[in-house]
Amino acid sequence: MNIKTKHILYLVLISFLYNCTKEEFEGPSIENLYGEFEIIESLKLTNKNPNFLNNEKVGFNCEFNKPVEWKIQINGLSTNAYREITGFSNLIDSNIVIWGGGPSQVPFFSEEICTIELTFENEIDTLRDTINIVSAKTYEDGIWIEDFENGFPDDGLIYFNSDGGGMTFSLANDNSLLGNSYFKMGGRVNWDWALGNIDMPVNINNVTQDSDNIYINIGILSDLEDLHTGQVINILISEEKNTPFNDNLNNNASDLFESTMEVYKIKIPVDWNGWQVKSFRYSDFEPVSPNNQDINFNMNPNDISAIRIACQACPSSSGNPICPENFGKDVRTDIDHIIFTTNSSLLDQ
Repeated sequence: MNIKTKHILYLVLISFLYNCTKEEFEGPSIENLYGEFEIIESLKLTNKNPNFLNNEKVGFNCEFNKPVEWKIQINGLSTNAYREITGFSNLIDSNIVIWGGGPSQVPFFSEEICTIELTFENEIDTLRDTINIVSAKTYEDGIWIEDFENGFPDDGLIYFNSDGGGMTFSLANDNSLLGNSYFKMGGRVNWDWALGNIDMPVNINNVTQDSDNIYINIGILSDLEDLHTGQVINILISEEKNTPFNDNLNNNASDLFESTMEVYKIKIPVDWNGWQVKSFRYSDFEPVSPNNQDINFNMNPNDISAIRIACQACPSSSGNPICPENFGKDVRTDIDHIIFTTNSSLLDQ
């Protein structure tokens, strides 16, 4: 065996022995996986008297000895509003885990005492604290479409099937989401899908965010009393720029939603009790006419020219019995607080 071969074998042996004896390892340690859970630093809040009206925040900080699934639950004692924040880590960093005063879903928080609970999956430990909301968050930071506080917009259009029963396409002020007024959309059209819709012009300028970072937010009210199980809201957004909003004065609807135009849609099944705020990225919308090669679907928020909110329900009459279990039931898909937001949904701002 020559000297060069011996040298190579020597280096291979040294490398083998090193790899067999080194203490470094990949992945979590056995201690982290199966060791006893310990809290190293207890829960701390950066602000116990937040003024959310002034955009103050509450940061959460806690450290433990191994990564676990954790959950922060915030509950309003007066409103029963709630917010959940979850994660998987061994550190809750107050620079990252921050609450701005919004709920996970309505009801909204008010000026009230809130309980804070931090729990850990498969562990008995629960850390608790309280905060006092000095001023509650408002939900007006965005590009407004309509809140109906000043009535139905003068340049908007309302259409509904006049042959239906108990049609409620009108303003009401008995149970608004925010403010005093909302718009009722419902009634009974047993033989067809369409009940009616409202159309409103939209003017968006100088938006720098793309469709992934523009959100449409809308409050929708329904109830579980004799619930119509086939009711939906369809939202259509038009980017047609070459046609007037109401080009045909005889049809009582906007002319910006034709199948030959750049129009996008999303469908929302309405199957809950009370108000809910629904939020969608603009990029979640789909083209109404995706196979039309003459339409350039570039989805540019600055080109949005109109919005249509349509109430529909699965037909139930004997002539078109797709959903016979809903025959004679009223549809209720009332709406309020329609607003575009940038970079996050309304409740996450």
